[in-house]
Amino acid sequence: MTTQDKADYFGAVVVALLLILTAWGNAWVMLVASLVGLLFSIALFRKEVVKRGLLAAAVACVLAFIIALVIGQR
Repeated sequence: MTTQDKADYFGAVVVALLLILTAWGNAWVMLVASLVGLLFSIALFRKEVVKRGLLAAAVACVLAFIIALVIGQR
């Protein structure tokens, strides 16, 4: 299995999981799942991770945390 195949498969699984969690409506579970997915993807693709990828992941984590806070306040 090539790295591109792994990335495609992992991306599809992540999108499906986050869509299911979105329908569930629990922002904190979505945040935790996103963080676990991020750590798993960094471990899985550590050779291919570059500075821009880490920056994008960090921005996504911050946005997920802010969204979880906003949704959690309702």
